Amino acid sequence: MHMRIGMTPSAGVLMGCFAVSLGALAPPALAQAVDSPRASHRPQRVRVAVPAQDLSRALANLSQQTGVPIRHAGGLPAITANAVNGTLSLDQALATLLAGSGLTWRFTDDGVWVESDASESHRLEQVEVVDQSPVAEYAWGAASKGYLATHSATATKTDAALLEVPQSISVVTRQEMDDRGSDTVMDALNYAAGVSTELSGIDSRVDDIRIRGFDAGSWSNNMYLDGLRMPRGGQWTTTQVDAYGLERVEVMKGPAAVLYGQVAPGGLVNMVAKRPAHDHRNEVVLEAGSFDQYEGAFDLGGDLTGDGQVLGRLVGSYNDGDAQVDETELSRLYLAPSATWFVSDDTDITFLSYYQKDEGGSTYQFLPVQGLLYPTPYGYIDRDTFLGEPDWNTYDREQWALGYDLNHYFNDVWSFRQNVKYSYVDSLFRTVVSSPRLTVANGGLNADNRTFPRRGVKGEGDLRSIQADNQFKARFRTGGLSHDMVMGVDYLRSHWQATRYMVTANITDIDVFNPVYGGAAGFEESLAVQIDQDRIERQTGVYLQDLIALNDWRFTLGARQDYFKVDALDDADSADDDALTWRAGATYLFDNGLAPYASYATSFEPLSGDDSSGSPFEPSEGKQYEMGLKFQPPRSNSLITLSLFDLYQTNLVVTDGNPPANAECLSTGSCQRQTGETRTRGAELEAKMWHESGLSVTASYTHLDTEVTEGDQEGNEKPLAPENMASLWLDYQWRQGALAGLGLSAGARYVSSLYGDAENLYRLDSYTLYDASLRYDLSHLGARGVTVALTGRNLKDEEYLTTCTVYGCSFGSARNITASVKYRW
Repeated sequence: MHMRIGMTPSAGVLMGCFAVSLGALAPPALAQAVDSPRASHRPQRVRVAVPAQDLSRALANLSQQTGVPIRHAGGLPAITANAVNGTLSLDQALATLLAGSGLTWRFTDDGVWVESDASESHRLEQVEVVDQSPVAEYAWGAASKGYLATHSATATKTDAALLEVPQSISVVTRQEMDDRGSDTVMDALNYAAGVSTELSGIDSRVDDIRIRGFDAGSWSNNMYLDGLRMPRGGQWTTTQVDAYGLERVEVMKGPAAVLYGQVAPGGLVNMVAKRPAHDHRNEVVLEAGSFDQYEGAFDLGGDLTGDGQVLGRLVGSYNDGDAQVDETELSRLYLAPSATWFVSDDTDITFLSYYQKDEGGSTYQFLPVQGLLYPTPYGYIDRDTFLGEPDWNTYDREQWALGYDLNHYFNDVWSFRQNVKYSYVDSLFRTVVSSPRLTVANGGLNADNRTFPRRGVKGEGDLRSIQADNQFKARFRTGGLSHDMVMGVDYLRSHWQATRYMVTANITDIDVFNPVYGGAAGFEESLAVQIDQDRIERQTGVYLQDLIALNDWRFTLGARQDYFKVDALDDADSADDDALTWRAGATYLFDNGLAPYASYATSFEPLSGDDSSGSPFEPSEGKQYEMGLKFQPPRSNSLITLSLFDLYQTNLVVTDGNPPANAECLSTGSCQRQTGETRTRGAELEAKMWHESGLSVTASYTHLDTEVTEGDQEGNEKPLAPENMASLWLDYQWRQGALAGLGLSAGARYVSSLYGDAENLYRLDSYTLYDASLRYDLSHLGARGVTVALTGRNLKDEEYLTTCTVYGCSFGSARNITASVKYRW
């Protein structure tokens, strides 16, 4: 039976509701080391991730990550040391790494001495190690091997091996983001199985992400940062975190309500922020790219006290320049300070914060169907055409968050974790776009087939949110079963205000083939309120999860009771909903690395807003059956996941193409309705591989079969759900010979045709995009620590449409080339 030693806690909540006798829970047997003198500089409990490798290299890695010198007399046996993964005392880390080696260790005044002589040293006892593979890492930290992550906390709120989780999970590492030049979270997920991006068109305001055909981007409640929801207010008050501040981006596919509450059944995106680390390397980056975009970034950190007790990190970036749409500028400032304090052997706390300010315009436009999807007598509209008013094109957003992640170990059985975050968002949006209701017969253009009717709107809003996730975790055995139990209570309170105005001043039509702008004089003085909202949203969830190990079986069981309430401080109706969700799954671990699994999960998602007839939306519920096969060959650096799923959702909200003639939403151009029930069946295949020769591979394929099974659009396909998607990214880093230091990457992404609207009136063509990067480590020319790179997306500059409804169409991103220089030390 494999047991984890000193794993990081990740479970818990107020224990009063769970009457469990401590005496009845027997801790797993762990090696007990004999006391010896300890150097005063020794770190308390530290996070380490040392892969199974040559013993001398493993000791060097452990020394680097803990900040404690580890010395030996030489002549170490030529053996592979055990992998070490988790938050451990130095005693535990050494016991795990050296288990079975015949070596002992002792603490000295200036570090640790490893030797074969047993005098004055700890004698090693037999220990059980969780992971003997050559890849091990900490779920909240960097991946050990390039593109391949082996652990994640998103699916279980514990430091769990991906191989053992009975659900499909994609992890994009920092290395993969760097190699592809990912500027946004959306860019980072372009090669993940089951994930489609930018299907609502280019939109500089948000990350547009869909998982298994369901919205999981910035406009949804399905984006998380360090396990806590990214807040979203009314209208255009939402968040978007700069990708440079992230260590990894993880996608959990399928319902995740048991641990996170109100989420859509397609899945969620969890972003893991960069955190302090003992082995941190500083870096400074300068970039210049397409559309005159320039960026500078830095990532600094290290030991703040000299004894490993307090670690710090400061991440920052600034970019400024134009966008691919004419008359539009974009700039962003991002700062993220963090610190980890090892209070004692049993307690550590990490303070996490960020500040981000976005200024400029918006790239999103409702472009006419005639001229994009269908030709006019004058041809097609150019992709970079701007049909608004330069003086009334603004999207300014200020957002920040401050929180902490506290871990405390009571004993070998019980531990506690508290994850808390306070968030603030303030937004201002001004735009001139198409008239509220486009004329379907002429695709939005006037009878002359070249002029375009327009309207002006303004939106402003703010949001304040507090979240807390309290977890108790118990690790114990009952007979032949090993339990890793999480008991939790989480709480979310958001207070947001949003006001939408209509510009009543006359706005002239514009020629889409020769735009002449009239200016925004008088717009600010002629605003009429369309929507004025003031809401307080509260969610409380009580959940219980048990991860059970029985020989080679891994079982996952969980249930949650949710309470959700909306207090409308304006004239709208309040809402009060609750739901019980649950999941169950099983995985079997074969010795050859195969791991078949099966699971069932449910979801619950209260929906704010009204449909076209003015009736409040009903809550949406989902359920999913999933089975699959994961394969991670022993001591390999690869992971392959094949999953088959059958996913249902009730009350899906979509654009209403036929609202009542007197609908109030016609004045805002945002009429929506619920379809009844949809079914999504599909298959996903994803492979990640890293090899010491320098080759890294990411490959994926997704097939979706969607259908509206109940409602007035019964038989239609779901909008924005491509039937087939495929991607392949290959990267090779030369390590020897004349080309040593050179890195070359190439990738391709295919998206099949899809419907842009629920009525299935507009079908968009398939497209294939090509990406690449070229890097060179100048250390091979004497410039130690300096790397230059050239990255490109959509190299053929393919023009393609990503969405079309009766309200308009949108282009996808144009070619983007970026040159950079990075210095690390």
